[in-house]
Amino acid sequence: MRTVLIAATLSTLATPVTAQLDAPPSGLAEVELRRSRTCVGVLGRVDQVNGRLDPLALRMRRVAALAEAVSLEDNGIVSSLDATDALERQVRDWFTSDATLAQRLVAQPDPAMQAARTAGREVIKAAVTTAMEEIQAEANGIIEENRDLLDAAAPCDGAIFVRSEVLAACEDGSALICEQARLPASEVSGFRFVDTPDNIWQIQEFRPWTAPTPLGPGPTGQLDGGRTVGFVRAGNVVVSVAFTPVLRDVEETTPEELATWRATNDSLGITFSHPAIAFVPGLGVRAALPEALGGEDRYMLHFGSPDAPHVLWLGEAGTGAPLQVTNPLSAADVRRLQTGDPVVFTALRTDESGVDQIAWAIALSEVNQAPATQTLLGYMASQLSIDLNTLLTPRG
Repeated sequence: MRTVLIAATLSTLATPVTAQLDAPPSGLAEVELRRSRTCVGVLGRVDQVNGRLDPLALRMRRVAALAEAVSLEDNGIVSSLDATDALERQVRDWFTSDATLAQRLVAQPDPAMQAARTAGREVIKAAVTTAMEEIQAEANGIIEENRDLLDAAAPCDGAIFVRSEVLAACEDGSALICEQARLPASEVSGFRFVDTPDNIWQIQEFRPWTAPTPLGPGPTGQLDGGRTVGFVRAGNVVVSVAFTPVLRDVEETTPEELATWRATNDSLGITFSHPAIAFVPGLGVRAALPEALGGEDRYMLHFGSPDAPHVLWLGEAGTGAPLQVTNPLSAADVRRLQTGDPVVFTALRTDESGVDQIAWAIALSEVNQAPATQTLLGYMASQLSIDLNTLLTPRG
């Protein structure tokens, strides 16, 4: 996927950076009241899907326990096996027959008997593996069948809700969110409720930049690691910024881009060599902002105060989808990250006269920013190229 660096040209920002930026965005109440109403129905339907998935998850845990017992030849599980369950009965019978073969082998070693014991173990291992695959396939089918619903539930996942609006939408509903909203605040579990939309914005969370790890294979085979991430949350607005490698197929990169990237790497002391992959340090931005909260039409990531920013990225607001983009950085910007220069996420709106106004802004924590980015740059300079050549073998 190609990355695009947006050249930002801003008019002089008219709104001064004062305490008014601590106030909730002007459209927050409308957005959050609608979220609380909508999520009642959505989460109620998700509860129904979970009702179909929960027994499968329970079954998967049980079969996984069977698999572990078979792998370790731990017959301590035999007493808990359910003879009415075909697979558990098969596991029980295998433990019984295997114990008999083991005793006979101790008394009189026999290669044929040992081969029979090995074959029996492989048969039961295959039976357990097949059972796990069938359970996973059934679960995957339910998830795909409800993909649109689960996508619609994304804005509700982990959200903070307005209790009165949830209760009004619940009526006689028995969804889990309704049950929780009716409880005293001290008894609520798994949900967060507030009295007014403005209270939502007051719930803020700042996390230190994460410790970087080497690049390696992820859980589904994709490359993972090699980044440090800063995180901030203001109400239901969640923004994460990652200092990360930008990796692109050389054939999809223009000669001008390659020259710029190499100059950046040289300036930072980075040695990188892969015949098929181009690399430069970059910044990834993710934000749960499918709709504008304060009439904004653009978002800006930057160093410095919002009224005098050094822009790192500028993008469109109100797209209807979560924001996710990764862009290359200049050597100067990397150095500012390394010194702990604060990173700010600002929403902009243009008034009728074409002047940029600050709608709202939130800043990421500076905690661990400098050491984490310095450590990662050191990795990029000395080890990233080696790891990438190992993980992505050049085409012959």
